[in-house]
Amino acid sequence: MKIAVLANLKEDAPVSKEDPPGRWDDLDDRKTVDAILASLHELGHTAQYFPATIESIQELKNYTPDLCFNSAEGHFGDSREAQMPAILDSLRIPYTCAGVLGMSLSHNKAVAKKMFRDTRIPTANFVVVRYGTEIPNHKMTFPLFVKPGVEGSSIGINDSALVRNEEELLHQVKYVRSITDSLILVEQYIEGREFTIGILGDEVLPIVEIISPTGFYSSAQKEDLNSAVRRVCPADLSPEKTALFKSIAKRAMNALHLLDICRMDMRMDTQGNPYVLEVNPIPLMDPDPNQASLVFASAAAGYTYTDIVRKIIESAARRWNLALN
Repeated sequence: MKIAVLANLKEDAPVSKEDPPGRWDDLDDRKTVDAILASLHELGHTAQYFPATIESIQELKNYTPDLCFNSAEGHFGDSREAQMPAILDSLRIPYTCAGVLGMSLSHNKAVAKKMFRDTRIPTANFVVVRYGTEIPNHKMTFPLFVKPGVEGSSIGINDSALVRNEEELLHQVKYVRSITDSLILVEQYIEGREFTIGILGDEVLPIVEIISPTGFYSSAQKEDLNSAVRRVCPADLSPEKTALFKSIAKRAMNALHLLDICRMDMRMDTQGNPYVLEVNPIPLMDPDPNQASLVFASAAAGYTYTDIVRKIIESAARRWNLALN
């Protein structure tokens, strides 16, 4: 097949002096795109990279791809992850990963959590701060967790995200408001263990446990290769708990209309109850497994990086009824 790889690179980000810390952390590094291209070539496909911007559309149309490998995060707006799927739908070009609906549902964490509630998927209680810093009335008890409602890569989650009283809560809401114009999520903190679960096609990968000295995964920890955060895969869970977590992960994927690949963050409280925190419809595919949990889990399942790319392509090709030759 002729495949166009669509991504937004950190080196091409429209950087501004007004950008808050970590503004572009969820964009790809060049090495990730190069690894995807190398894998596609190894699989026998013709492949070329295109920046996922409106300026690339005519060039993309001229390339006439059979399929787009979509890794586009977008630059602006709460709908930025859905913008490239919308363009590709208009152009009638097949692509990997979720469509407009799935990207929109999962990118807005409050909407995603409402979907979980409606489909009886366990998730932490929450309230949304939409404007200013006035926190709606709620019946949650401290500790609480504060984060942006439409960001990825733990953007806006610093070491003070876990709050234990009203003063800390207001201070953290003010901090998050200072770096985002979007909604803020205040949710019940789930004391216990943290996990991340990747899905490739229809296969739920081995569960990864995230062990952090702070009890949660902050933006600084994600960007620091020398942080004290550790990953364990497969996670030390009983067969029954493993099956339960994987079943919930698959249900969460279906509830948000995600396709081909996704990765979700979950926690288990001290009584052993699971909760879905959020879902990433375009998980990081850095070729370094110590950087990307999905790659780490795939390696534990016996898959190479090229296997990951192959399984994504195969899943998309089945949906679009495309021949792989």
